[in-house]
Amino acid sequence: MVTFVVGVVAFSVFVLAKVFGGASPEEAKPAPVVEARHTVPPRVIRTTVAKVLEVRAVAASPEQIVLVVATPAGCAQKLQAAAYAEGPGAVAVRVTQRTFRTGCRWVQQPVLATAKAPIADRTLIVNGSPWTLSAAGGTYLPALTPDSGDNRRQAAGR
Repeated sequence: MVTFVVGVVAFSVFVLAKVFGGASPEEAKPAPVVEARHTVPPRVIRTTVAKVLEVRAVAASPEQIVLVVATPAGCAQKLQAAAYAEGPGAVAVRVTQRTFRTGCRWVQQPVLATAKAPIADRTLIVNGSPWTLSAAGGTYLPALTPDSGDNRRQAAGR
């Protein structure tokens, strides 16, 4: 009987030690510290606004325009143009690209934007800058240029 009681007590101590975190000498050794180093810098991808150089209407489709933008060759992806707001007098278009590196050579690349209704004589607002249809038709010109005689700038200087 004494042997049985000693066995039950020893077993209870063993179970309690495992439940409440008692560690054996083998488990007490700390794990070796391993130092990790990046040999390649992490790739940071940013969505940026593309610089629009030229805007042209598509003759076959009155709802579409072609935007010629400056984009870094080999350093950008997902160049896209989206008409995000339309009204009776204007169409707002945002042209973006995802860039992941700097110091690349710039190239011109066309991108197509489609409105819900024909653009006709509506003003285009491309990345916040207004563009209007030229008198010759088919091409758009920036509405606000330094030599356009913007009355707000002249009034501010008085």
